[in-house]
Amino acid sequence: MPNIDLGIVLNDTVTYGYSDLVTRPTGRAVRGGVERLLPQKDDEKPVVIDFSSVRCLDISCADEVVGKLLLQNGSGRYFVLTGVSEAHCEAIEQVMERHNMAVVAQNPDGSPKVLGPLDEPVRRAFGAVVQSDCGRASDVAGRLDISTEAAQPLLDELLTRRLVTRTQDQFRALSACDSI
Repeated sequence: MPNIDLGIVLNDTVTYGYSDLVTRPTGRAVRGGVERLLPQKDDEKPVVIDFSSVRCLDISCADEVVGKLLLQNGSGRYFVLTGVSEAHCEAIEQVMERHNMAVVAQNPDGSPKVLGPLDEPVRRAFGAVVQSDCGRASDVAGRLDISTEAAQPLLDELLTRRLVTRTQDQFRALSACDSI
């Protein structure tokens, strides 16, 4: 599964030596470049989109590169964003809010976080999955101090939004390490 460096895609599609993702046409061109790099077949491993070399990200580019990419390709794929700064997160959060979507981003320490709107119980369930690092519904329920039956719909929501994976009866938060 590819790790897609947006700086390289930006240089290949727009102009060399440019590190700002600003304007909708730039975002559209970069999204097209990213889509060309996506494998033909959906996979359980996440596609990692690396923002490390992107200096500035405006809302229109965040909408094109993240929002529309997820809208058009997210139903059968998992995505993880890496190298996102606080400024990147602000733009991406606004886009995710507008589309009522969520995506996993990796913190500088490597831990995952969710960008986008989630009901608080679902957000807490994501945190419990992260803490249990590949736990069963009963593990998540124990961390949340709720019944397994009450935890299951929260986990189902995380699965539907493609923020966690499930292997048999174990849930795991997405990670950029999963793509290796």
